[in-house]
Amino acid sequence: MKVPLFATSKNVNYLPNVLSKLEAEEKGAFASFWVDDDGYVAEGPNVKVGFILSGCTAKRLLELAPKLVENGRLKSVTIGYITVEEAKQSAEMMYIGSTLPVLPIIEWDEKLIVDVEVLTMALSDLVREDMVAGPETHRIKVPYV
Repeated sequence: MKVPLFATSKNVNYLPNVLSKLEAEEKGAFASFWVDDDGYVAEGPNVKVGFILSGCTAKRLLELAPKLVENGRLKSVTIGYITVEEAKQSAEMMYIGSTLPVLPIIEWDEKLIVDVEVLTMALSDLVREDMVAGPETHRIKVPYV
């Protein structure tokens, strides 16, 4: 977990992020995320985790996800703290970030995730459709002239 100074101030010291990513890659993983002192899943060095939704893309995803509840593909959408053990019991996990925007997590501690990509891809489709189609209220026109 990042020390409070790095977690609460904007700076250009990304060394903790880089070291975390390197450690994950040394263990054969694509990415990593931190766990806080109370055992709750936090965030990754360069992405949010699917059950921790606080970035701009994740906030928009929270607005879009009820569409999957309406059509019966998802039971509900909630926000809350989740422990590592609870997270490991998830049927599906995903990374959420502005450059991804939604990417499935397929393995955690050498345990395959059971229902890989079913809802992740549906959520990814919702985000992509939203990026292409609108709405204007979520867009800022930037004059380049």
